[in-house]
Amino acid sequence: MKKIILILQIAIITNMYSQEYSCPLNIQKCLLSGTFGELRSNHFHTGIDIKTGGVEGKEVYSIDDGYVSRIKVSAWGYGKAIYINHLNGTTSVYAHLKEFSDKIDSIVKKEHYKKESFEINLYPEKNKIPISKDEVIALSGNSGSSGGPHLHFEIRETSTSKPINPLSTGFNIEDNISPILKKLKIYTLGKSSINKSKENKIYNIKKERNIHTIDEKPLITGKFALGIYTYDQLNGAQNKNGIYSIKIIVDSMIIYFFKAEELDFNTNRYINAHIDYQEKKENNIKYHKCYKLSNNKLQNYVTLINNGIINFQDDNLHLIQIEVSDITGNKSTLEFHVQSKRLEEKEEKEEKEEYTKQFLFNKANIFKNNDLSLHMEKNTLYENLNFIYDRKDSIDDSFSALHKVHYNITPVHKKYVLSIKGSVPESLRKKTYIARKDKTGKFLYIGGVWKNEYLRAKVREFGDFCIIADTIKPEVKGLNIYPGKILETSQKSIKCIIKDKESGIKKYRGEINGRWILMDYDPKKNLLRFDIPKSFPKGNHNFILKVEDKLGNITSYIADFTL
Repeated sequence: MKKIILILQIAIITNMYSQEYSCPLNIQKCLLSGTFGELRSNHFHTGIDIKTGGVEGKEVYSIDDGYVSRIKVSAWGYGKAIYINHLNGTTSVYAHLKEFSDKIDSIVKKEHYKKESFEINLYPEKNKIPISKDEVIALSGNSGSSGGPHLHFEIRETSTSKPINPLSTGFNIEDNISPILKKLKIYTLGKSSINKSKENKIYNIKKERNIHTIDEKPLITGKFALGIYTYDQLNGAQNKNGIYSIKIIVDSMIIYFFKAEELDFNTNRYINAHIDYQEKKENNIKYHKCYKLSNNKLQNYVTLINNGIINFQDDNLHLIQIEVSDITGNKSTLEFHVQSKRLEEKEEKEEKEEYTKQFLFNKANIFKNNDLSLHMEKNTLYENLNFIYDRKDSIDDSFSALHKVHYNITPVHKKYVLSIKGSVPESLRKKTYIARKDKTGKFLYIGGVWKNEYLRAKVREFGDFCIIADTIKPEVKGLNIYPGKILETSQKSIKCIIKDKESGIKKYRGEINGRWILMDYDPKKNLLRFDIPKSFPKGNHNFILKVEDKLGNITSYIADFTL
């Protein structure tokens, strides 16, 4: 029985990868601004980004027969998105859309008004919305957390929801450019050294006659590991895209092999264990750190010997090669030699790092004093940590001391509970929140609930924290609406700008003549828009917009108008 199930699973997977799809946009040339597995903020990119020439409104086609299994509308993330299940066991996803086809939109509109919410997450019954191959399902856009007009496209395994690299399915993408290799980083581990220094070392990679190398032969003692700053480019586009695979070969033996063939949303945040998080935070450079941290649950390591850590026990010259490939087979190889030196086991006086407490990644961790407490579940960290805490003086506009809770260059996987003692007048307690202070001095909203003298919140990063208050109402401005305005028949929408510079917008509600209206929210532009239906009645009308921030401050905008 198990053998039959395994054969069926293999057959389904084979069918997925043998299926060839065409571009879901009717464009002359399919150009990409993002590839599968690309290093993004807190996640690997789970699809491909298809260029739309910098404009919205391109027709989006279904890649195959199927039915709509999910429709999501949000001001964030994928924005307006459609999910279609296909007979071959895959689901295609189309995101950052401008608008849906009439067939889909009529169902979506009913859900908006039923819930009286712009944000919806709808799962239609199977075959309620059948879709044919090449049917127009939407227009491309820039909705959600999108940095510019494009179509985000994914293929997922329906049974597991795991994203599959769409370029494995036969998309015709022109690419004869090999990956770009920019920098090599060598990490010292334990008592090791590079050129007699215990510091990590970065080398610029140079290319001469199609050979990549570095300027020296490092002298290395003890354990070390490698990292590489690399990206891929495709014909006709200058975007720095993600690579497909990385191999590290030491003296002809593969010790590390990473491949972005398939991803898993359950482990996607472990990207912060995969990359050099400190380089990302400090220099905005994303290195693939080619060794595995203790609490890294990614399944993309095809080969992994000694977790990618190298430890020569001799005084010889060794050849190291790093092969970086894209999915079309273009490959770039870095070759360099390392001179190893045996680590002498003599007694050395080690410089001990001063720290507050040691945190173990596989244990729950607690830190407490009179002003602050921290409770962290096990596996919140990616490796053991020498935790640093410092109490600083209170700063202007704060109701607590400023607490240094380790460093923001260290990643945190799961949320931990942070409680800060505050001295807040009773009249302001409901207006206060825990904030993280960034390097520019700006307070970033975290939130919080009071328990006795302590304000408590769940936090997913380290940094400097304090308690501040928000008593300022959101800003609301009519763009093409104002009290007493007479709307011309040529005006197709009502637009308003909404902003909140403190805690941020929590919710809004628009009404005309006392009835809820659907207002499309684009937080990138701080824009709310109500599209006026053709059937909208003529005459006098009353428009009310209420906007509330995360601390309960409310602004109301009222405008009587005539159509």
